[in-house]
Amino acid sequence: MISVRPATAADADRLLDWANDPVTRATGFYPATIDAATHARWLEERLSSPSSRLYVGLEDGRQVGMVRLDAEADGRVEVGISVAPDSRGRGIGRALLEAGLAAGHADPDLDVAVFVARIRPENAASISLFAGAGFEAAGTDTVAGTPCLVYERVAG
Repeated sequence: MISVRPATAADADRLLDWANDPVTRATGFYPATIDAATHARWLEERLSSPSSRLYVGLEDGRQVGMVRLDAEADGRVEVGISVAPDSRGRGIGRALLEAGLAAGHADPDLDVAVFVARIRPENAASISLFAGAGFEAAGTDTVAGTPCLVYERVAG
């Protein structure tokens, strides 16, 4: 069983290691390696923002990934997920995603109406994950100059 807990500043090193994993960098919108100072600023912004949530996924107490939620306008909340490199290939992505979505939906301050995922077209694993979790194709967008597919799921 996968559960999530809010991330804290104490998670910084592990989150940075996961973020700089070559697979994560290759499938994300910002391919360059992230330095510690940049990551520390990003994490502080996420942890202090009233419109962001960052969760660490746990399986039997072991950290297996993270889910990021960022509120946009009109009840739309962007979702990002990363499964820890040593936890990939075990089928936990869906459970991690569902646990993060449930935590976000239960948070009255986020006021979620629709969850939104932006995915690079070549990221077949993420497309499969989100489509399998009930997200539906909703168009295209651009993130950091990179075209992406938009998938949405009504909260509830």
